[in-house]
Parts: sequence; C-alpha cells; structure tokens
Amino acid sequence: MRLIYIIGLLTVIGTGALWCGWYGMARRRIAAMLAAVSILAGGVLLLLAVLPDYSFYGTTVTHNFAAGKNVALTFDDGPYPPYTDELLKILEQRQVKATFFMVAENAEKHPELVAKIAAQGHEIAAGKRILEKLSGQKITLMRPPHGFRDWAVIDTLQKNGLTAVNWSVIPRDWTNPGVSVIVDRIMEQMHPGAIILLHDGGSPKYVASREETIQAVSVIIDKLCAEGYNFVTVNELMQKGE
Repeated sequence: MRLIYIIGLLTVIGTGALWCGWYGMARRRIAAMLAAVSILAGGVLLLLAVLPDYSFYGTTVTHNFAAGKNVALTFDDGPYPPYTDELLKILEQRQVKATFFMVAENAEKHPELVAKIAAQGHEIAAGKRILEKLSGQKITLMRPPHGFRDWAVIDTLQKNGLTAVNWSVIPRDWTNPGVSVIVDRIMEQMHPGAIILLHDGGSPKYVASREETIQAVSVIIDKLCAEGYNFVTVNELMQKGE
C-alpha cells in the first residue's frame, strides 16, 4: 500500500475521533488520545520515508563504513549542458570516477552526454530502460526523487532489479550557497565510506546555474585526495569490505 494512503487514513481516523469527541464528556479523552496517536503515527511514517539513512521500508544504501577511505561522488538531475560537460572535464583531468543519477527525460534530450559519461567509465543510474539503451550499461541503482521511498517504491525497485541509493553527505549545493560553503559543508560531514550528493542538473525547470557545484568539485577532489580518500562508484563502494 502506498504511504500516502496510509497517512490519509490515519488523518481521517484522527479527525473523526476529534469530531466524535464533542459528543459526550466521557468519550472526549479517548477521542483525543486516538486522534493524537493517529496523527503521530502518520508523522512518523512520513519521516521514515524521507530521512535518507533509514531502511524502514526496505534496503536503502547511504554509506559503507567498511569501505574505509573510499567515497562515492554522485550527481543528480542531469545531464544538463553546459554543466555536465564541464564536470566531465574535471573528472577526466583528475581521473575520478563518479555515479550519475540521471533524469531519463534529460537523457533522451542529450544522448551524446549519456554516451560520453559511459565512455569515461562513470556509473549511470535510474531511468532503467532508457538509460540502458543510451549508455549500454546495466542499470542497477536508483535514487528516489528527494530520497522519498515507501513500501510501494521499494517493491517497484526490487521487481526491476534496482537498489535504492540515498546519501550520507549533503551540502545542499542546489541552493547555490557559494563555492566555499559547498566545500566546507562536505568537509565537515565527510567520513569513510560516504556517499556524497551533488547536482549537475537543475530539476524540474533546468534554468538554475550549477556553476558553483562545478567549481566546488575541483576543490573537493583535491582536498579529499590530500586527506587520503579514494573515489569509487556507488557499486564499487558497496562491494568494499565484503
């Protein structure tokens, strides 16, 4: 069952309990308790669906502490020229592999970028059928939009041979807080086996600049390399320490 239906049902129960509570003092306290429990349960279920590092609804990969000083750079919402092109140049110069969680609609608009990403050895995820066709890669990973997942989402992923991937390091780069802020936030949150969430796209309108992210990536790679970190794809990260 989809989470939204369950939350809706709990809200109806809670509202109904409050309404019934107006009829008679003896029932008011019980009605208020039932309403509070229903609303609280709905809130908890919703929270568990959006918190990135919980697997309440099913397996969600956010990190791998056993991977040691290996970390995964991931990029969402592309491909998005010219920023994806600029990012690929930086990754190629520094010989760093990353994982791209693409929007299938964008991939169809920019198949040359999908092919370029695959040719450079980066990992491509999400939009299974379309991206497999465009990249020639077998797609095994998906990042649920905004990290949201419930039983229905996880069931759909499992039926399609996909694993949900969220993150453990998030600098909120899509808000364009400044290059130094993006870098500082990542360095403050960094830990062995981390999955870093960044954006080379600007879903849903694709009018926002991703230049701050692109500039930050160079600094992030240099700083983490200086601290002994190694960059791998998400699938490689998951296999470390097994």
